[in-house]
Amino acid sequence: MKKIILSALLLPLFLLSACATALPGEEVLQNLINRSADLESYHQFVAFRTTTTKEDLNGVTTVNEQYTTADATLFPEEKTGYGKRIDKNSDYPATKSEFYVTPEVGYVRTDDADWTAYATPDVPLASLQVYPMETFIELSQIIEAYGTLELSGDEYLLSFSGSDDALNKELNYLFQTLPTEDTDYEIAIRLDAESFYLTEFYYHSTAIHPDQKTTVTTELTGEFDLYNQAKNLKTVPDFDAADTTAETADSSF
Repeated sequence: MKKIILSALLLPLFLLSACATALPGEEVLQNLINRSADLESYHQFVAFRTTTTKEDLNGVTTVNEQYTTADATLFPEEKTGYGKRIDKNSDYPATKSEFYVTPEVGYVRTDDADWTAYATPDVPLASLQVYPMETFIELSQIIEAYGTLELSGDEYLLSFSGSDDALNKELNYLFQTLPTEDTDYEIAIRLDAESFYLTEFYYHSTAIHPDQKTTVTTELTGEFDLYNQAKNLKTVPDFDAADTTAETADSSF
């Protein structure tokens, strides 16, 4: 009798284990693309840091660091969003910007100054995002092709560590960075195993330019949540005094 009961208990466990089998990489990425194509809303926090170490002709080493953090709530179908961004350069004080973007106008306020209204709202929206969701999806596709994909608990982990010439070319093109032959990468991207939504990523690269005696280290991290659950601001800022500008330059990285 005990053996029969034990067998009955083990069968559901076997079935659950079978259900947890990892899907093929192409299917995982296609699910990510499909689920992200019709998002109503989501929230993201992105941090971007670049450190440049350079040795001059006298052997003196200088270090310059630039970083950006952006906390954004986005509504892709409406092409709207709101949030805050901080930019810092080693040689200058940090600047803090607030964004509120509608389909018709984008509003930006820097360091608590007056609001500025942009006649082309896609410009401040791009600045608020740092990089659009599509960039991170393309990054996931590249890492699936050159790296590894594994099912770890309730998430899929895409990862790559090391250097690869073909990968390097694709990433330089994706992020519009200067090409170099000597670049090492540490990349990890996590997707929810049930919804296939992107949850977080870590991107670290070290590029060495020996002819210029320069090393450039880039770190890009992000967290994503509130898919189709993000809310509009309860209180909209007063934009009545906003100056209007027709700037059209792309302010994204």
